[in-house]
Amino acid sequence: MRRKFLTIKEKINYIILSILIVVLVLISIKSFFTNSPEVVKEPKIQKTSPQKETLVHTPEQFGANGFDNEPDTEAIQKAINSGNTVILKSGATYIIDETLKSSHSINIKTDHSEKAKIVQKKNKSALIVDNQPVVETYVTKQILTNQSFVVLANTKGIKPGYLLHLKSSKLWYWDDRGYLKKGELHKVIKVEGKKVYLDRPIVENYKVGKEERVSASIYPNISLQLENITFTHPKPLKTIMLKINYTMNTNIENVIVKNSKRIGILLDTTYQTFVKKVFIDLGTTKDISSGYGIQDYGGTETLITDSVFKRIRRGVDFSGGTPSRYGIVRNSRAYGNKKGELASGNSGFGTHSTAEYITFENNYVENFNYGFLVRGRNITVKENILKGYSISFIAITYGNNVKVLKNTYHSINNSSLEMFILFLKTYKGTIDVQGNVVNSLKGPFIKGDIGQLESLILRKNTIQSK
Repeated sequence: MRRKFLTIKEKINYIILSILIVVLVLISIKSFFTNSPEVVKEPKIQKTSPQKETLVHTPEQFGANGFDNEPDTEAIQKAINSGNTVILKSGATYIIDETLKSSHSINIKTDHSEKAKIVQKKNKSALIVDNQPVVETYVTKQILTNQSFVVLANTKGIKPGYLLHLKSSKLWYWDDRGYLKKGELHKVIKVEGKKVYLDRPIVENYKVGKEERVSASIYPNISLQLENITFTHPKPLKTIMLKINYTMNTNIENVIVKNSKRIGILLDTTYQTFVKKVFIDLGTTKDISSGYGIQDYGGTETLITDSVFKRIRRGVDFSGGTPSRYGIVRNSRAYGNKKGELASGNSGFGTHSTAEYITFENNYVENFNYGFLVRGRNITVKENILKGYSISFIAITYGNNVKVLKNTYHSINNSSLEMFILFLKTYKGTIDVQGNVVNSLKGPFIKGDIGQLESLILRKNTIQSK
């Protein structure tokens, strides 16, 4: 039989017909599964980190009341664990009997302008934000001042935006306690092989080798946002109310802390923390050796502004296991007891050995033994006002390069300073004193052995002796 061959036209028609049949079959299959009652189309859920996705909860979703006398600890903790934003009811009083904890970024605020209150009934902290390291390693090559990177033994798991804490085996300068170390805190901006590039130049020299070992701890980027909340105990207790560890870009605004006699807010090695319009009243007594409204412990670039501190041994203290750096306190007020009524060394504001590049400006201080206490390097105290009963405007004990510029002391009820500046024999650095006004002074302007100083600058200071 003679085989019949298709013409070109017939072949084209055959191909088109085949394609149409396939398309119709696919449409039928899709229609069947779409309309079938047995098949449920699941919503698309994008899994993101808490920093990228906002998950909002209220304690009331988990059984809290906020207007009774029952503990709300479990409900608030469940709200914290379930997302990154917790909304408290304005005007509510939440009672807790354990410490609230978070290891991820968290935003706690109110639904309206009136504050919510969290009452910690036990002798414990009210809130701890505790970031844990993802990498623990060490530096393998010498680091020079102003270097932009460090070389680490292990960089696996380190990402841009993470926090890098360097800690040396060497003691920090002028330390009199034997355990405070050289070190610094940085933000990672890039990782190339074993090199980790940093957001700002290195501050110290590190002679890595047998002479000096430098550990490197790397933390993920988490933050705390607190707004419009009161934290308190029913009565003054020897506690730290808020502990915030290794966070970045934390913001604390319009917050009240009461009755934690040791420390109101502890910022432990935090990066770029902003505190504004806080009111702290600790109820500190003479048996308390800390009594800090806020302690910045090894932080970098902390800014505290427009805040008020009462019944404290010191409004703000900068110190740390490694140095606190680049901190500023401005436009804030500290009210103390008359001299001698709190533990020794009490002051309106101050630094505590491991601190440098710290500035106190345009603050108001009343009473305390000393208006300002300085133990650190590159500390500037400028345009502040001290009133009332104090030994001296400033006391300087350790460090170098202290500047005292355009400050004023005013008498209250015939009070007088015993001296304007007191420096101890342990201080041998430079002091720059210019443009200060002392309205009532019954002793020397400066007390200390001037011959031991590296340099002393005195210019345009106005003194009225009693």
